[in-house]
Amino acid sequence: MLGKKGISPLIAAVILIAFVIAVAGIASTFFTGFTKEQAAGVESKAKTIIDCSVATLELDDDTVDINTTGQSFSLVVSNTGSEDLSGLKVIIFNSTYAGTCLPSTTSVNKGETISMTNSSCTKMPSGAATKVQVTTTSCSGVKSELTNSSGTWKVTA
Repeated sequence: MLGKKGISPLIAAVILIAFVIAVAGIASTFFTGFTKEQAAGVESKAKTIIDCSVATLELDDDTVDINTTGQSFSLVVSNTGSEDLSGLKVIIFNSTYAGTCLPSTTSVNKGETISMTNSSCTKMPSGAATKVQVTTTSCSGVKSELTNSSGTWKVTA
């Protein structure tokens, strides 16, 4: 074992510190980019949530016409909120099934009232309709709903 030399403790410490600094630099770069990406996603979702908090749809209970035999419907919906809504769809319920139909008009601007119809809704449930709901994909959770009680459509609380 005589004559063999090892690395000096000072050089070993310098190499170890350089290695730790390099790993810290790589990790810092990764986490900075990751954090910025996550913050942008959260900011986008927060803006959508805030915008959609003032979005409102209202179905006119006097103009509902649902013909489950003929697979057609006619509804009047108003956007009484402060946000344009798109991706409208109509869900018609009976006592055991719910069918989703796409109306003739799939968007409604703020302050606008539109008529929605569909003359060939193949997914409409058969039998008496017990409830109708209009939803939007641009603001999930925004919907308007009417319930049929003894032949009279009423706003669902």
